[in-house]
Amino acid sequence: MTVVMRFYQFLGKYKRRLTVFLLVATISVILETIRPYWLKMILDSAGTGKQNEAIRFLIFFGISTVGANWVSALSYYLGDRVIIPLSKDIRETIFQKVMELDFAYHVDKNTGSLISAFRRGDGAVFSVFQSLFRELFRVLIALVVTLIFLFAVSAPMAWALLILFFLNLGLIWWLIDSNLKYRRAFNKSDDEIAGIIADTMINYETVKFFAAESRERRRLADQFKDWLSKFWDFSNSFRIMEVSVGTTSGLGMILILYMAITQLGKTFSLGDLVMVAGFITGFYYQFFNLFFQIRDVAKNVSDMERYFGILDNEIKVKDPKRPAKIRESKGKIEFKGVGFVYPKTQEKILDDINLTINPGQKVAFVGRSGAGKTTLVKLLLRFYDPSQGTIRVDGVDIRKMKKSTLREKLSVVPQEPIMFNNTIKYNLAYGKENATMEEIETAADRANILEFIAKLPLAWETQVGERGIKLSGGQKQRLAIARCLLADPKILIFDEATSNLDSESERKIQGALEEVSKERTVIIIAHRFSTIRGADKIVVLSNGTIVETGKHKQLIEKKGLYYMLWTLQAKGKLDKETPMEKKEFD
Repeated sequence: MTVVMRFYQFLGKYKRRLTVFLLVATISVILETIRPYWLKMILDSAGTGKQNEAIRFLIFFGISTVGANWVSALSYYLGDRVIIPLSKDIRETIFQKVMELDFAYHVDKNTGSLISAFRRGDGAVFSVFQSLFRELFRVLIALVVTLIFLFAVSAPMAWALLILFFLNLGLIWWLIDSNLKYRRAFNKSDDEIAGIIADTMINYETVKFFAAESRERRRLADQFKDWLSKFWDFSNSFRIMEVSVGTTSGLGMILILYMAITQLGKTFSLGDLVMVAGFITGFYYQFFNLFFQIRDVAKNVSDMERYFGILDNEIKVKDPKRPAKIRESKGKIEFKGVGFVYPKTQEKILDDINLTINPGQKVAFVGRSGAGKTTLVKLLLRFYDPSQGTIRVDGVDIRKMKKSTLREKLSVVPQEPIMFNNTIKYNLAYGKENATMEEIETAADRANILEFIAKLPLAWETQVGERGIKLSGGQKQRLAIARCLLADPKILIFDEATSNLDSESERKIQGALEEVSKERTVIIIAHRFSTIRGADKIVVLSNGTIVETGKHKQLIEKKGLYYMLWTLQAKGKLDKETPMEKKEFD
C-alpha cells in the first residue's frame, strides 16, 4: 500500500485535472454502454409498427455511437494532461533523490540495475494510471449502467451478474497473489541481466585488452538460464489466470442468458431479450478487461516498488536544519581529533588526526596506499562524516554547513577525471554555471589545453565520448584542471593531478598551480613525491595516523618514514611494496 499511497501523493497535485478527466470518461462509458437499450427500443417500436419512433431511436443510437467516440478521444486527451506531467514529476523527484544520496550509496550501487529500475518504474507509472483511471474505472461505470438496466427488467439477473462479478474479483485477487511472487523473482533476475550488460559496456576496454568477448557472452548466457526459468514461471501464471477467469465468466454469462430466454414471451419482449443479450455479452469482455487490468496493476505495482523504493534510502550525511555560514572565506582548514570507522565493516580508517592548514598554504598528504590520504579529503568534502572529532573550514564545523555551500568552496581534480558524454565546452564550463567564453578560455589557457582545443576540427564543440574516452589521460586531466580553475574556489584539492602529463605539460601546469596557489589553499594527495618538494607542509600518514609533518628537506634530514618512501620511489621500488592497509578508500 505504501507504493500506491506514494502514487496518490504525487497525483494529488493534479486532482482538479483528474476530476475533469473522470467526469468526461464517465460520460464516454455511459454513451458506449447504453447502446443495447437503444436497440431494444428500435426493435420494440418496429415490432409494433411505429416506424417514425424506431427511426428516432436509431438517431439516438447513432448519436450514442458517434458521440462516445468523440467524448472518448477527449477523455484520453484530458488523461494525458494528468499522466504526462505526473510522470515527469515522479522521475525528477527520484532522480534528485539519487543525486542527493550519500557517496556510500553511489559506491555500492549497480548502475545497470538502477537504470533498469528507472525504465520499468516510469513505464509502470503510465500503466498504473491507464489501468486504474481508464480501464478499471470504465469497468466500474459499465457495471453500474448494466445493473441499472438489468434491475429494471429482472432483479434476479442483476443479482446474478453482481454475484458473478465479485466471484471473479475474488478469484482474480487470489491468482494475482502468486503471479506477483513470480514477477518479483523475474524482476530480480532481469536486473542481474541489466547489471551484467552495463558492467560489460562500461569496461569494454578491459574486455578488448584480454580478448574476453566470448567469456562475457558466457557470463550473460549463464545468467539467462536463471532468467528463462523465472520468465516461464511468471508467464505460465498468466495462462492459469486466463483459463480460470474465462471459464467462470463464460458459465455465468450462459446462466444469465438462459434466465432471459426462459422469460421470453412472459415478462420479456424480443427487445428485452436483445437488450439483456447486448449488455451481458458486452460485459463478458469487461470481465477479461477486469482481469487484465488488475493483473497489470499488480505487475506494475511490483515494478514501482523498486522505483519508489529509491525514495526510502536514508541520507546519512544530512544538511543541518539551521545551516551556518562562513562570514569571510579564507581557506583555513582544521582537523581536530578526527577519527573514522568505515560503517559497513567497522574497520578503523583514521585515528586522532590533528592538523591545521592555514590560508594560502600548499599541503601534501603522502603515505602508502590505504594510509588514509583520500579518506581525509572525502571527510573534508562531507562524503562521510567523521566518527569522532571535528573538521572546520574558516572556523565553522562543516557538519553545521550545507553540503552544497561547503563544496562550492572546494574544487577537486581527481587522478582519473571522468567526463560527461558531451562537448569539451560543456565539460569545462561545468565548473561554473553561466561562465562567459572569455572565462572559459582563460581557464583553458592556464591549464595548458587551449592550444590543443583550438587545433581540433570542431574546437570547443568536439564530443569527448562516454567518460571522456576520446581524450588521452593527460588531456582529460588538463581539462579537469581547467574546470577546477574556472570554479575559482578558495581551496583546491589535487589527487596527483599531473601524474598523466608529459614533462613539458607538467612543467607548465606546475607553473600555473604555483600562480593560483598564491591566493588559495592547496591540498595535494601525492603519489609521485617529485611534485611536492616545494610544498609548505608535507603530512605523512601511516595506518590512519599522522606520523610526520614538515617540509621536504626537514623530513629527508629526519630519515623517518618519508625518507624511506622517498628513497624507495627513487629506486622504483615503492609501487612494488605490499600495501599496509586495504584500498577501500584510497
